[in-house]
Amino acid sequence: MICLAPKPDRSAEPAHRFVYWIDPAAFERVKPQLRVLGYRLRAATLTPCQALRSRGKRLVYTPPGRWNGFCNRQGSWYRESMRAGLYMVVSDHRLPEGLGEFLAVELGASDFEPERMPGDDELAALIESDEYRGAKPGDWERVHRLDAVLMRWLFRVTRIWGRRETLRRHWLGHRANHANFLSGRFTARIDGEDVAHSVTGNAGVCSSCAEFFDLVSPGRRKMVRACPGSVTFAGMKRDVFYDVRPVRLSVSARSGGVSQGVGS
Repeated sequence: MICLAPKPDRSAEPAHRFVYWIDPAAFERVKPQLRVLGYRLRAATLTPCQALRSRGKRLVYTPPGRWNGFCNRQGSWYRESMRAGLYMVVSDHRLPEGLGEFLAVELGASDFEPERMPGDDELAALIESDEYRGAKPGDWERVHRLDAVLMRWLFRVTRIWGRRETLRRHWLGHRANHANFLSGRFTARIDGEDVAHSVTGNAGVCSSCAEFFDLVSPGRRKMVRACPGSVTFAGMKRDVFYDVRPVRLSVSARSGGVSQGVGS
């Protein structure tokens, strides 16, 4: 009697995700190497966060141009970051040793809950912080009418927003969440470190990819709630803080002989 192993549940969320940032020349070099090892690669087709849907040897990657499409305004955080021009690959396990030099982030769901969430006055103060005003990309706050209409339609259909909710209602939270990761005003003490966290519920978050993929405040640990877009397109969970832990490299990834450690 032959016993077949059960197929993996691809709808289940992985315990961990590993984010790799790879320059174009290296990406073209590693693609055939991964295929030889049985990996299947496909590009994200609509949003950058679709790379979070990688499972097993089915890898989804985000090419640089994907940040200019459906999420163009939100993609400004990528275009003005240290990662601009790089390919992003996400996996639910560590990829073969030869790609270790490109590993940038490890993230996973946590049981974290902040002691309290800030009120509207505190959120308004966040977006006036020097850290936010100095770091926000030029395109980030340029909201077009179509942007607001699409958000309202999509997030109502998916029931992340209520029937009367609009971008206008959540605009303060959209900006304040990024501002808190930049300024670190609202934090929790975790493992001896002050860790910034999202300051609204999921409905008030936008472009959580900027924190998931270490574009905002790179190198700092974060507790991040998923935006409605990543819930819809990447299958991220609601009402969960994701523990985003950047990998710290002791030597430049381009110099060889890299040693790694996950920030604690």
